[in-house]
Amino acid sequence: MNRRGVITTACSFVSIAVAGCLSDRDEIGTGGSTASEITHWAADTTPHRRDGFPARDEPPRIDVDGESTVVVEGYFMYPSGNCEELVISRDRTAYDPEEGSLTVWVGYVRDQDPEEDCTVPESTVSYRIEIGFADGLPDRVTAVEYGSDGEKEATRPEG
Repeated sequence: MNRRGVITTACSFVSIAVAGCLSDRDEIGTGGSTASEITHWAADTTPHRRDGFPARDEPPRIDVDGESTVVVEGYFMYPSGNCEELVISRDRTAYDPEEGSLTVWVGYVRDQDPEEDCTVPESTVSYRIEIGFADGLPDRVTAVEYGSDGEKEATRPEG
């Protein structure tokens, strides 16, 4: 019996099967079914950097979870005094179904009363935002972070 031949053939079939599974994976901008509307939006924040999240000086990460959910993750520093407010909200997420374009903005806004003296301590936050769609995925996703280090942006697909 030729064991090497059997093992080589078996490994070839496994490799082809795995490659086929990976190529069927849903991706942003692959020309499949373009999402029609946002059906779910959820955010989770933590005041420290989570394992596996981008570093503070890196742009946000855009990924796909399943067939119809976009995930944006990041970690950034922002002024957290009495005049700034951290904003991670559904109101800062925009989807244009005609263009197939999703934009997610996270950051801080200054909310200062002219009479108020602002303190400017710094805080950090890691975040995960999940945006679910009725069917399919957007053709293009842009995530923008605005923090103490300025603006960082990521877009998928790139280009």
